[in-house]
Amino acid sequence: MRGKIYSNQDGQVHLKEEDSLPLPKCQNACPILQDVRGYIRLIARKQYKEALELIRSANALPSICGYVCHHPCESACVRANLDEALSIRSLKRFAAEVASPSLLPVNPVASLNKKVSIIGSGPAGLAAAYELAKTGYKVEIIESYHRPGGLLAWAIPEFRLPREILKRDIDFIEQTGVEIRTGIAFGKDLTLADLEKAGTDAVIIATGTQKGLALALENEGDYEGCWDCLKFLRCISDGMTLEPGRQVIVVGGGNAAMDSARSALKKGAAKVFLMYRRGPQEMPADREEVKAALAEGVEIQYFTMPLTFITQDHRITGLICAKTELKDRDGQGQPRPVQIEGSEFSMPADMVISAVGQKADHDSLANGLGGKKLEADTGSLTTNLPKVFVAGDFAMGSSTVVEAMANGKKSAMKVHDYLSRLG
Repeated sequence: MRGKIYSNQDGQVHLKEEDSLPLPKCQNACPILQDVRGYIRLIARKQYKEALELIRSANALPSICGYVCHHPCESACVRANLDEALSIRSLKRFAAEVASPSLLPVNPVASLNKKVSIIGSGPAGLAAAYELAKTGYKVEIIESYHRPGGLLAWAIPEFRLPREILKRDIDFIEQTGVEIRTGIAFGKDLTLADLEKAGTDAVIIATGTQKGLALALENEGDYEGCWDCLKFLRCISDGMTLEPGRQVIVVGGGNAAMDSARSALKKGAAKVFLMYRRGPQEMPADREEVKAALAEGVEIQYFTMPLTFITQDHRITGLICAKTELKDRDGQGQPRPVQIEGSEFSMPADMVISAVGQKADHDSLANGLGGKKLEADTGSLTTNLPKVFVAGDFAMGSSTVVEAMANGKKSAMKVHDYLSRLG
């Protein structure tokens, strides 16, 4: 136990018959309630296959989570009270690496005679498909991109999530009987009516948040050199030639901002500044991602906000910025950044990347629903349209990979309840 010597009394537990133990804090902190203690115990016994089986019983994407999960379990780990939290994510990654070649999926027959179509193959869609396939439904996923994975396939750079890791988990899900159809855009190539004609009994919309938010500056416009982070990262993933120029400014403080900043450096930018209007304590990006960005040369400008674009001949040449200070909290409980009067300054830039958030694309969705407006209940994940459910970031807004998975699993349960009532 890393230097801790326990006496006999340390190990004694006295329970009354009526006592019940709550979930361990690490498990309770996990959005999908992974049995952390259970699989770590199996790893310690070198029962790696059994450990991965236990992980996969709750987690459709263990290899992916081993790389990009934000690991709230580690923040809740009681070991930190003694020295430091266990490296739970790394242990999951180890189990997935060692045991994956030997682990065969349970391949249930589609015995329930019901078909579910899932729009979107991101974490929520994949998790929902996995749960429904295990339950016995015939499941298909419709994906507009040419590779499955949703944002995992192109918005998270390969240096952070290797594509063979993504493929490993998706291959496993396909082996459970899930059919994934790529290169098909819902609303353009396929509609709800088409799915119903093909025998679909329920639909889950899990298309995520694939539209980047604009900076909403005073002179917002479609300038050359102005990018939203999702478009920027997708172009890189698709192998397109990008020349960011000498100096790049990324505006935002999440993981997408870190990914964009690091990618800009790797594409040849001499200097990359990341601008965030609050301080380091408020920055939502994972701490290890911030550390990696700084180590690679990204310079972070805290307490700084953009005001207006500087342009010449409709091309970005920089930003007018200002320093901020934090005042009372906003509606989300975050300290509100307020511009400091007289603190304005200019920063030159050949490219400005907006990474201030994403939203769902409802416009193209309406075309797939025959022009009907979709109204979703984010609690029940049901909608105003019969047999149509929602899941993941499309339902609840931008979240983490494992949070989206948890919501996808919840949506799968709602679909199962609905179809079970139909008989």
